[in-house]
Amino acid sequence: MTVLNSALAIGQTAVNLVPDAAQPGQLADLAYNEIDSFPAAEVINPGRAVMIASDGLSVQQVQTSSSSTLPTTTLGVSVLNSAREGQGSYGITPYGQGGLPYQVGEMVPVLLRGRIYAEWSGTTQSAFSSPNVYSSSTVTTNRGKFTDAGASAGAGTEVCTGIGHLKNRQVLPGSGNLILVDVNLPGVT
Repeated sequence: MTVLNSALAIGQTAVNLVPDAAQPGQLADLAYNEIDSFPAAEVINPGRAVMIASDGLSVQQVQTSSSSTLPTTTLGVSVLNSAREGQGSYGITPYGQGGLPYQVGEMVPVLLRGRIYAEWSGTTQSAFSSPNVYSSSTVTTNRGKFTDAGASAGAGTEVCTGIGHLKNRQVLPGSGNLILVDVNLPGVT
């Protein structure tokens, strides 16, 4: 008589009852969205505010030098492209941890007009307000993230004052690292 392997395979043992609403850089709806692509001048995370780099062609996460004013070259928010290789794969970038960053030279889709879930690092979101943006001249960790931290022009600690063209759409309680942003930058046709 042959004995089959009696090991019991157990599948999923836990269920997240409140999953993340989205990932940073994910478009919020199917309404009209104006998106254009630019080459990356540096590693860019999805869901971060981006600006034209010094070469006038590529993009980088928002950066200022001892200023608390959002640069006039700010374009919009980098969009998550979930069809890229390795996107959300276990051991590379787990789901809910943000998408795989765009590497230097890769084409970065940028939302110029529309609604998007962006990366948030702060304490209190206020509906229909203009969130500030981290823009450190020396530390890349939080650059381009939206925040409620006060404006700062100190070297390495720069935080730009929010502008009316980037608005927090609604409060997302318990959303962790997400903020829902309406993007409507001037000059977009």
